[in-house]
Amino acid sequence: MAVAAYLSYGAADSAAAQDIARELEAHGLPATLAAVDRAQAILDARCLVALVSPAADADETARRDLAFAIANGKSVIPVHLAETPTEGFGRVLEQHNRVDARNGLSNPVLTNIVEQVRTFANAGRTIAMLNIKGGVGKTVLAANVFAAAHLELGKSVCFVDLDPQHNLSQYFLPPEERNRVRADAMTIYSVFIAKGPLSTPREGFTRMPVQLNRTRGLGKQRFDLVVGDERLFEFTLDGRTERERADAMSRFHDLIAGLRAKYDLVVIDVNPCATFLTRCAVTASDHIVAPVRPEKYSLTGLNMLEQVTREIRQRAVKSSEFTVLLNGVADRPRTRNGYDVDQATREEIEAAPFFGAALIEPAIPYTTHLRTTPIDKYVVNPISLTAMKQFAQRMLKESLASAAIDIIKRAGA
Repeated sequence: MAVAAYLSYGAADSAAAQDIARELEAHGLPATLAAVDRAQAILDARCLVALVSPAADADETARRDLAFAIANGKSVIPVHLAETPTEGFGRVLEQHNRVDARNGLSNPVLTNIVEQVRTFANAGRTIAMLNIKGGVGKTVLAANVFAAAHLELGKSVCFVDLDPQHNLSQYFLPPEERNRVRADAMTIYSVFIAKGPLSTPREGFTRMPVQLNRTRGLGKQRFDLVVGDERLFEFTLDGRTERERADAMSRFHDLIAGLRAKYDLVVIDVNPCATFLTRCAVTASDHIVAPVRPEKYSLTGLNMLEQVTREIRQRAVKSSEFTVLLNGVADRPRTRNGYDVDQATREEIEAAPFFGAALIEPAIPYTTHLRTTPIDKYVVNPISLTAMKQFAQRMLKESLASAAIDIIKRAGA
């Protein structure tokens, strides 16, 4: 098995860290205590075990480890060794999966840590559908590509609608159903709000997904959605305090960690610009899928995406962390006068030093079967709205399935 956990701790807690590492190793869960290249060691691990104490809170290296892990989509397991301030390092104690070790590392406590690490070692992958440039079809592709992953490959999928326009939610659900979820404070907005009647407690996050495939007998192979909310727009502006944003980020990561433990794939649909919501999505994701339409300025949007991701992750990023998917090819008007826009776009991306290796061969053809028309009436089974369930072109279905296979492979799912 690859490294299951990286242990972050203050110097005074090294003995406790060694005890935890030995216990993890004894259960076949390799753990890293320290490394010359700490950043790479964190990236190589499936999760970070943060030993929380005053020693850790005062240790600059431990604080950097935690910040780097959070910025790079690593799930965090807080192990509470001693009382510590609520600000700074102690904020991770608000997570629902924290382990209370204030009375020592007894056998039940160590067993709890082992089970938490095992869960994240086997957890699903989180994929952000993101392009800084709008109008590339990311929402409709998210719905249809991952419907193919669910129907053709048997993957359990949970969407998280993080776009304030909540088009993905409108794609699948009628207004009355969206309004019901909103009235129950079970939309993504209630994750971002930490206090008050509009807030959902952290322990309620895993009850938020709405079932999109309502076929009986699915078992664990679910196809669900955390419903979007236009009130998320508040977090794209500067109207929220730094504390409110920090709480929102922490709660969002807690939501994603809980979903990863239940689903093979967690797919975040993100608004097409660089905002606080973009930071939330990138820091919670293992992989980024960037849809691109064949047009003149495609590479500009991709280059902006690389710069934004590098800034958020606080490091140089690799092309293997991305998948570029061409959408809307074979549109006949685009090939008039002997100029093939599809081929020109592909060649331009393939020649790019960074994204050339991220472009996959499958491309999604232009078709009216892929539409973002909001649903205005109740649908018995929302997954029936996807091209994979409707009567659609065979080439379209094969393209969606091929794209899903390549994306899942690149994401390591």
